[in-house]
Amino acid sequence: MTTKKEAVKIPNHLAIIPDGNRRWAMDHKLKPWLGHRQGEKNFREILKEIFDMGVVYFSIWAMSKDNFQKRSPYEVRFLLNLFKKDFQELINDEYVHKNKIKINAIGWWKELFPKEIVEIIQEAMDVTKNYQDHFLNFFLAYSGTEDMLRAIEKTALKIKSGVKMSSELLKENLLTCDLPPVDFLIRTGGDPHLSDGFMMWNTANTQLYFSDKLWPDFTLEDFKKAMDNYNHRQRRFGK
Repeated sequence: MTTKKEAVKIPNHLAIIPDGNRRWAMDHKLKPWLGHRQGEKNFREILKEIFDMGVVYFSIWAMSKDNFQKRSPYEVRFLLNLFKKDFQELINDEYVHKNKIKINAIGWWKELFPKEIVEIIQEAMDVTKNYQDHFLNFFLAYSGTEDMLRAIEKTALKIKSGVKMSSELLKENLLTCDLPPVDFLIRTGGDPHLSDGFMMWNTANTQLYFSDKLWPDFTLEDFKKAMDNYNHRQRRFGK
């Protein structure tokens, strides 16, 4: 007797915290910031697999606000140059346009990044703004804690004006207001934790996966292994 093949579960919203770039560089006796270049190559290899398998929303934490403000000027400059290159390439990327991928940047990048890079990121968003098949979200100079605090402040002002408090009201004041809940979050780097409230509202019921691999060593096969792990989990949502 044959049994039906179990349907493959694909997360609607997948997020990755790509930790371990600097440690990878130091392990290879390189300047710490050079690990980001290898990490960027890794991102490119995994990105197409993510959307080809049917993920609709993919979010990646590219730089926290703390990273921008506390890391060495050399590392920050290196990362900014990587962002400049990446977004310039995304503007004319055939895969992006063929698959109708909408690009979005979330965080305080407009306030903190140099004007030249802000304009390039904005152009990538503008040329894809009408796409609705897939969504690629870069978290740049983002702080989940600050996002929540500002949302609470805005919500409090609306309550004072007579608006009734609700979870929907709070969510609409978050920078992540347009994003659905994160179904699956992968963090590399061997340090199983979340950082600075990363999408704290959107990850309330998220399935977590921690890999000991540093991000530049996290291969396509490692990614498929993580997705297979997700596929075999059961969600109960308190039932």
